[in-house]
Amino acid sequence: MFTKQELQVINQTLTQKREWLAKNISSAEGQARIALEQNLQSIESILQKISSPLRTTGEKTSVNHYISEKTISPIRQAALTRRLELAPGHIRVLLVDDDQLICELVDAYLRAAGIQLIDYANDGMRGISMMYEANPIYDLVLCDWNMPGKSGIDVHNAMRAAERYLGTVFMLVTAVSEAKQIRTAIEDGVDDYVVKPIEQDKLMKKIARFFPRVKAD
Repeated sequence: MFTKQELQVINQTLTQKREWLAKNISSAEGQARIALEQNLQSIESILQKISSPLRTTGEKTSVNHYISEKTISPIRQAALTRRLELAPGHIRVLLVDDDQLICELVDAYLRAAGIQLIDYANDGMRGISMMYEANPIYDLVLCDWNMPGKSGIDVHNAMRAAERYLGTVFMLVTAVSEAKQIRTAIEDGVDDYVVKPIEQDKLMKKIARFFPRVKAD
C-alpha cells in the first residue's frame, strides 16, 4: 500500500502527464493519436482510483486532484481501435451541405481515395435524421458550418447526444477562418475542420489522421 505522501506525489505527477497528453492529442496523427488517447484513458483511471484514499484522510492536503468527466467510453475506445484497420472502401461517410457543388466536389475527392460509401443531406435537419436512421452508423461526418435552420454545430451536438456516435469522426467544412470560433468548436468536441475552398490534399491528410489506411497523397 502507498502512504498518503506517496499518493500525493503520484497524483501530482499523473495530473501533469494528463495535462500534457490533453494538449498534444489534437496534433498527433493516426496510430500515435490513438496511443495518446489510450494513455490518457489509463491515467484517468488511475487518478480516479487513488482519489478515494486521498479524500478519506482526515488531514488537509494541498493536492489539486483532477477527476475527469471525459474519460473515453467503451464505445469510443472500440471505434478508435476499429479505425486502425478500417479500409477506405468500408468507411461510411455522411456529407451535410446545402451547396450541391460542394457535395459533388468532396464526393469526387473521397472516391479518388477509395472511399465509396457516401450519403448526402442538403440541410442540417435531414443530416440529423439520416444519422439517427443509419444502420450501421456513419464513421465520418463532413458537415457545413453555416446552413439555414440547423447549423453544423447543431448537427454535431445532436450526433454526440446519441451514444452510438461517440466514436464517429465529425469535421466541419467552413469558410470561417476566425481562430477563436474554430478553437471553441474543437473544445466542444468537433474532431477537425476543413476550410473552404476545399483542397483535396489537405482534406485527405486530415481524414488520414483518423483513418490510417486512407492514403493522404
